Amino acid sequence: MVLTAAKSPDTIERVDDFHYSRPQPGKESRVKSSTNSGNEQGASATQASAGLAGGAPCAPSEALPRLVEAEARLDGLTANLPGFAFQRSLGTDGTIHYPWFSPSIRSVLGFAVESMGVNSQGCLHAVHWADRDTHLAEIRRSAAQMDTCREEFRAISAHGEVRWLKGASEPRRQEDGSVIWDGVMVDVTDGRRAELRLEMLMDHAGDSLIVVGSDGTIDSVNAAAEALFGWASSELVGKPFTTLLPQSLHLDDLLESAEVSAGGIVGGGARELMGLRKDGSTFPLELSTTEVRLEGQRLFIGIGRDITERKLTEAALRESEERLRAIAANVPGMVFQRELHPDGSLCFSYVSEGCRAILGLGPEQLIDNPQLFLSLIPEDERSGFYAGLGRSARSMEPFDEEMAVPGSDGRRRWLRGQSRPTLRGDGNVVWDGVMLDVTDSKHAEQRLSFLAYFDPLTRLPNRTAFLERFAAAREIAARDQTMLAVVSVGLDRLGIINATMGHSIGDQVLMAAGDLLRAALSSNDVIARTSGDRFLVLITGLGSKREAMEALERLRASAHATVAAAGQDFDVSAAMGAAVYPRDGDDAETLIKNADAALQLAKVQGPATLQVFTKEISARAAKTLSLQTRLRRAIDQGELIAHYQPQVDLRNGDVVGMEALVRWNSPDLGMVSPADFIPVAEESGLIDGVCEFMLWECTRQNKQWQDEGLPPIPVAVNVSGRQFQYARRLLSACERALVDNRLDSRWLEVELTESSAMRDADNAIAVVNQLKEMGIACSIDDFGTGYSSLSVLKRFPISKLKIDRSFVLDVTTDPNDAAIVDAIIAMAKALRLKVVAEGVEHQEHLDFLRNLGCDQMQGYFFSRPLPADGMRALLAEGRRLHMTEATLHSVTA
Repeated sequence: MVLTAAKSPDTIERVDDFHYSRPQPGKESRVKSSTNSGNEQGASATQASAGLAGGAPCAPSEALPRLVEAEARLDGLTANLPGFAFQRSLGTDGTIHYPWFSPSIRSVLGFAVESMGVNSQGCLHAVHWADRDTHLAEIRRSAAQMDTCREEFRAISAHGEVRWLKGASEPRRQEDGSVIWDGVMVDVTDGRRAELRLEMLMDHAGDSLIVVGSDGTIDSVNAAAEALFGWASSELVGKPFTTLLPQSLHLDDLLESAEVSAGGIVGGGARELMGLRKDGSTFPLELSTTEVRLEGQRLFIGIGRDITERKLTEAALRESEERLRAIAANVPGMVFQRELHPDGSLCFSYVSEGCRAILGLGPEQLIDNPQLFLSLIPEDERSGFYAGLGRSARSMEPFDEEMAVPGSDGRRRWLRGQSRPTLRGDGNVVWDGVMLDVTDSKHAEQRLSFLAYFDPLTRLPNRTAFLERFAAAREIAARDQTMLAVVSVGLDRLGIINATMGHSIGDQVLMAAGDLLRAALSSNDVIARTSGDRFLVLITGLGSKREAMEALERLRASAHATVAAAGQDFDVSAAMGAAVYPRDGDDAETLIKNADAALQLAKVQGPATLQVFTKEISARAAKTLSLQTRLRRAIDQGELIAHYQPQVDLRNGDVVGMEALVRWNSPDLGMVSPADFIPVAEESGLIDGVCEFMLWECTRQNKQWQDEGLPPIPVAVNVSGRQFQYARRLLSACERALVDNRLDSRWLEVELTESSAMRDADNAIAVVNQLKEMGIACSIDDFGTGYSSLSVLKRFPISKLKIDRSFVLDVTTDPNDAAIVDAIIAMAKALRLKVVAEGVEHQEHLDFLRNLGCDQMQGYFFSRPLPADGMRALLAEGRRLHMTEATLHSVTA
């Protein structure tokens, strides 16, 4: 081949006598690939040179000029091609080299011939990485089969641009077994991009595109057609177009013009047919087919889409229209179409039969004479109707109307309608709407309106109405330079009445109390019931502080009276907190808040108490709120700790138990007294978290001490009365603490205050029984401070009574306290209960209690409450209470 002979490296090296030194790209690799060829290649080159002169051998002096001439012709040929020529060699060791490229490669890829290199696998660096494996596989296939190598790949130019190259090369095997290809590559980038754009448009078209030849076979389809019919493109090409249609549409004249053939589908717009999928299923198909001519050939292009959803929608629309007609006939009102003409005249173009029931007129009457409808509207409301209709016509906004008209039965009926306007081409505005009889709902709205502003039980204004009336009263007070008093009222003992007599009687007492408060007010004052036993009162027109205090005292006195309910007399009273405008606040919310703060203090002071707001009350309320917030954080962040106060047996002085006491070490406040935070925890509900922490922490600590070999003793944890009201949570907390810490239940005790136990004795007894079944002992704490009934106390399955420290402190100086302690111990002995005395601080206390037969004590005389480390040390050293001989003798006796 001329191209190979002309560029053979060995040929050039064999004619060195001619001093031809033209640089050869890739010469080094070409020399390496030819070192084993020897004289055979030189002979081959000579023969090739001879071939340049027409096939006859020639002398070396003639070969070089011919070679140069051939190269020139080759360079001229490739320079005019939109591509380049190349030579590739595959050595016997599998290495691939490119000995030669035509200079035109620079115009195609921008690379100089000498900069064209290969990677370690023999692939040109310029070949796009995604096409390299495929290209190398094709080269090796061509070498194995010795047939044409299809050269088609993307290349990256020197400027970073992607170019599509396509060509072919022919292999020939050398005597040493290597393979050489001579080939040409053409730049097909523009054509390939056009093909890709066409493919992209085809494949991204939402509709199915089908190209059919003049013989009725499918030429090509796009991706949407593949998805629609379930066939792959390769499966459809060459098949009859009727493959996509059911048998009934396999007509000979199918691809004829619709204008000349009844069965033709070409031209004439979209047609609805049935499509056939590969799986045999059919579907509604909309197909638009047109004929085009390309290079003298007829082609048919079909654009199809699945119209299943549209068919379903149309069917649903028909069904909806039928349903709407049925609804219009059965709606409890009338469906209408009203029309307003440019001259201002109004008429009905449609009215349903429902008008007979609500207006007493038939549809034909209203259509014939629309004035009949207008005459039903009260004259003072008719102008409003026209004004609203005009606004709707101008803005094209829906028209809402409500009117009261005489019904067919003569009763006044409320009608409410809504219609939506449409502007027609002739200038008429048409409203399609419905008008319903809403008489019942109107009455209900009036009832709801009452409930929105009034309390249904007392029929007094509610909080919302109070706030509105306060706003008006404040304007008058600001104008007249007078004061207002906002009073928060809480009835005393209403909860007890509800619990003992029932809520029905409690409601009667509540209404009677409301009447008492209202009777003490002037016509300009306001009273509202806000919730439960709470009222808000607004006293107006107060000219001085003295006048305000007199009005408040009258109000307090009026609520302290006897009322009758269900044939019984009940004494009622109320605690009150008052805040004065403008001194204590400028707005209703602030005054109510301050009055509530004053009421809380009044309730602490006792029934029928009046408290006027001061800055000190505000500070106390703020402190309580702040403490509540900090306490919540303390529970979450582990700021609570447990201290332990040992309990001593008064017979032998041994430590036989300990009471766990919660302490709060706040990073902001330091050690916070339980007297400060326990009431806040009780009021806010945070006491649950406090108690659950103590149950878990104390069982954990007790188990740890036992595991360390310290003497096992029970730990007593104080439980809030609130937790006895939610027994399930308490029992779960106890069980979880024992299980998690693997502590035997006999080493856990629960203490409940006497007042909490007696508040709901039956419930408390049931909870104590459940704790006893779990093996947890219970005791009554602070005994003597509540109001225990012996008949109730003897039913409690408790093990201990704990005498409150307030009696023990003065037991040696106050005969009354001594008598109370003596009675408690005697009663406990009779009930076979152990007695523990709290607050023992002196030897005299100890001697007195021993003489009465008290079983155990705890107090500063033996030990203060200790942190965990201190209690551990006390148990480890075996500390005991040392008793005098006289005391031991008296106890023994």
